[in-house]
Amino acid sequence: MTATPPPGDPDLLSRHELTVLADYSTLLIQDDDARLGEPEPSWFTALVADWINTAPGVVGSGAARPFDVPVTVDVRRTPPADDAEIQQADHVTQAGLALPSGRLLISMQDTDDRLPRIPLTPGNYAVRIYSHGLDTISEDGLDGEDRYHVVLWPTDEDHPAQVLKRYPDPLPGG
Repeated sequence: MTATPPPGDPDLLSRHELTVLADYSTLLIQDDDARLGEPEPSWFTALVADWINTAPGVVGSGAARPFDVPVTVDVRRTPPADDAEIQQADHVTQAGLALPSGRLLISMQDTDDRLPRIPLTPGNYAVRIYSHGLDTISEDGLDGEDRYHVVLWPTDEDHPAQVLKRYPDPLPGG
């Protein structure tokens, strides 16, 4: 994980560049103490259909390929104000995440101590996931230039899992 100083946006607290194994074409954005366990098949059905689903302390997100994918994580004080990235992204989802441990982990059911944790103030966050490059995925689903931008900000509001912008074709990786 590389953390870079925030650019000129005063509400951007930190930026982290990760490479995450999207095993089963899934990313879990989760509290370090949360464990998904063996979810019901219906949990994955919603995840495949919309690329978003939640469980206590976990936000599940779809990914186009079941390989290492680039993930940028931005931690903000406030929601993105002028969200031009929604227009640029292929697919955008959002959900709420309880983070009582104050440690954010992004993986696929892997909690190995060697995986990087992002320290955050314990509390509730909104999580928005921008998926880019979905139209670059090869026909066999093995190659592509897909990338994912995860933006978190503290919130007191309830944020149910929802699709903010839907990819017009069938989502890859399903």
